Amino acid sequence: MAIHVHNIGKKSEGSPYSWESKDALLYALSVGAGASDPAENLSFTTENSRGIVQQVLPTFAVTLGGAGGSMEELGDFKLSQILHGGQAITLHRSLPAAGTVIPVSYMSAVHDKGRNAIIDLTTDLLDVDTREPVVSSVTSMVIRGEGGFGGDTGPGETWAAPDTAPDLVITQRTMRDQALLYRLNGDRNPLHSDPSLAKMVGFEQPILHGLCTMGFAARAVLENVANADPEAFGSLSVRFAAPVLPGDELETSIWRTENGAIFQVRVGETVVLDRGTFTLRQTPRQDAAQDFAAATA
Repeated sequence: MAIHVHNIGKKSEGSPYSWESKDALLYALSVGAGASDPAENLSFTTENSRGIVQQVLPTFAVTLGGAGGSMEELGDFKLSQILHGGQAITLHRSLPAAGTVIPVSYMSAVHDKGRNAIIDLTTDLLDVDTREPVVSSVTSMVIRGEGGFGGDTGPGETWAAPDTAPDLVITQRTMRDQALLYRLNGDRNPLHSDPSLAKMVGFEQPILHGLCTMGFAARAVLENVANADPEAFGSLSVRFAAPVLPGDELETSIWRTENGAIFQVRVGETVVLDRGTFTLRQTPRQDAAQDFAAATA
């Protein structure tokens, strides 16, 4: 078995993918919006509240379009060897309540980590009419047992939690049926719903989707660092460190930075989401101000 490194950069275009208002509403509910207070987050959870225009949580983008290409392009390893190691998402513009995009995917990097390998799969979601990029996402997949081929080990780790106390600590309780709700976004992997399968692979019960945990954390960061404004969302990235069980309480520690925040999520003492980074989107006015400041420094 091998990873098809010769396919790095080879693009595969998928079929146009459309969504409706209710799909964005379902996603918001599936990552806890409105769970603690139904009167909050109405712009994300309703489409007809008086004086409120529906908005879309930026991380809804991870449910759109799939990979857009065949896994066979990546290698001839088994699906059982793959672990979802991390996820990154960049918004080039905010998502509408309904729309259509064209997914274009490609293997953007392969890293040799010794025993294992890491494949980065990039997907660009293009506007169906203009073909301008709407969202870019990178899925990092750990391929167990496929390392040791002499490839690049990848960039060194630069993320570190500060020694200081976090600026914010946000607590969110997931529901016992959280995975059953989140799977309606399209990820029907039975690991998140079938108790017998979960026990076969070593879990006491079905586990929560990593992307669901990410959605909870992203919502906490967006609400507390960017005033819940999707227009302010630039990019977000995380590494999945440990599984979460539906019903677990998530504790997100947030440290503000000059251009956004870094964050980490724990369940009890266990880090479940690590190396979280959030950047605010630069507006033309902000860019001009920074250029002026640099020129006059």
